[in-house]
Amino acid sequence: MARTKIPFSKVAMLSLALSVSTSCAQLAAATPNLDSQKPSKQHQQELAKKAKIREHIKRAMAALGQLRDTLETSCKIMLEHKVPDSLLNEQPFTEIVQTLRQLEEAVPADSSLSRLPVIGEEYDAFRRNLAKVRAMAVQNEVLFKQQITVPEVFQSDVSGEGLKSLADLGTERLHRLVS
Repeated sequence: MARTKIPFSKVAMLSLALSVSTSCAQLAAATPNLDSQKPSKQHQQELAKKAKIREHIKRAMAALGQLRDTLETSCKIMLEHKVPDSLLNEQPFTEIVQTLRQLEEAVPADSSLSRLPVIGEEYDAFRRNLAKVRAMAVQNEVLFKQQITVPEVFQSDVSGEGLKSLADLGTERLHRLVS
């Protein structure tokens, strides 16, 4: 008996999203205390704060990378296999999309971090990756909804083979995008 591949674990994916959220919260909490122009006697404290912020960005990027990898795997499995009926009410993608959208609002482009050397580049890279992972979560959400939606059947003169070829071409392109 062949085992059905499970395309996602709601608990695992939401845990990864929570990990990204936690890292963003730590980053946001550290940001207001940072001033790029401090007197020299506070220079050491300032360097320590900047190092801590860079560490928060790295942790957030690592958590985001894990979520991205999980979303990629889920997408590949959903492209190759039908979602088991037992998982129809267990999809986490909508919640992940909402969470990532909120995080994008919480880490604005006009943050003081964007203006700092080195940290600004890392912060902007994090924001770009956050947007890419959110787009991937949206893609998974759409793919999941496509699998559970029963299509309406219409009478038509369109060639069934032509329509199948068009659908196969779209699936192939989507698969190449994910790969």
